[in-house]
Amino acid sequence: MGKKFDKTVDIWEKLTSDQIDRTGHSAARVVAARKKGVADKAIAAQLTENSQRNNPNDSETFTFADVQSIAKFFNANRTRSAMTKSETSGLIELAVNSTFLSGDSKPDGLLPTT
Repeated sequence: MGKKFDKTVDIWEKLTSDQIDRTGHSAARVVAARKKGVADKAIAAQLTENSQRNNPNDSETFTFADVQSIAKFFNANRTRSAMTKSETSGLIELAVNSTFLSGDSKPDGLLPTT
């Protein structure tokens, strides 16, 4: 289409979308850029720059491997959700009732407490 249309879409999404929507749109754009031959390093640089601008107090740095993971995750959700709400609830329940292998406060593997 054109740059005006792209800007209109950007403004519309800013006004009407939440983080879940933005994540899906961004992942689709990463995949589209890769299909058109944009280098993963270039996409990673753009994602990093945008993260620094949009979230200056908690920005993320992206690598080419992260870009590949985004594409992999997007593709995994092509026909069905890669992780359902039920599965997520079960994993969270397991985590709440578990202890960490190291005894640390950082997750490094979960052991059931029962």
